[in-house]
Amino acid sequence: MFFVRAVLVLLFAVPAVASSQSKPWSLFSVRFDTRTSDFIYAVYGYGNTFAMVGVLDNPRSGWNELLTAVGRTFAFGKGPTQSAAIGAARASDGWYAQVYYLPVAYCGVVRLRATSELDLPLNRKGTTQFSLSPISATVPFAKGVEAGAAMDLGAARSDATSFALGPELRVSLPSAVLGVDAQQVLGSRANRLRVFFTTAF
Repeated sequence: MFFVRAVLVLLFAVPAVASSQSKPWSLFSVRFDTRTSDFIYAVYGYGNTFAMVGVLDNPRSGWNELLTAVGRTFAFGKGPTQSAAIGAARASDGWYAQVYYLPVAYCGVVRLRATSELDLPLNRKGTTQFSLSPISATVPFAKGVEAGAAMDLGAARSDATSFALGPELRVSLPSAVLGVDAQQVLGSRANRLRVFFTTAF
């Protein structure tokens, strides 16, 4: 599949982010979501390589995951740092191989970010799934504050693709980011409130 091949190229062929020295780093991310899964991710890295573990749970659908992955950070030219990873997850309906790509791009004052994930079932019971959760475009409008729009896309084999769209607010804190998305599911009366927090140390 094109997405898998592209991520493998990013993992193994694109030059890593330049660094004067390799050193350890950590990242912790948590999300509360009124429609899809809540999650907790913990990442430990050394230089441009990292490993992560995560727990996802959706109390409304009963879906849950335990996952682990490895990846690397890199950049195109002098652009912002991006991440890609491959991993495995034990989900409610079986085992999945997972492929992640987190692109970042700056277009003038507009900051584009996305979290893309492809889930490939390793047993007959599972379903191939792809998500952008979310893809966002924000602009700074005050010190440490960005505002814009975010969209979610969810696609699964033999199921209709879903879209949700709404405003996003991001606040920069010391070594952390706090954000809020308020989205309307297109073609439906359903909506979503999402709160996310990420810190690096």
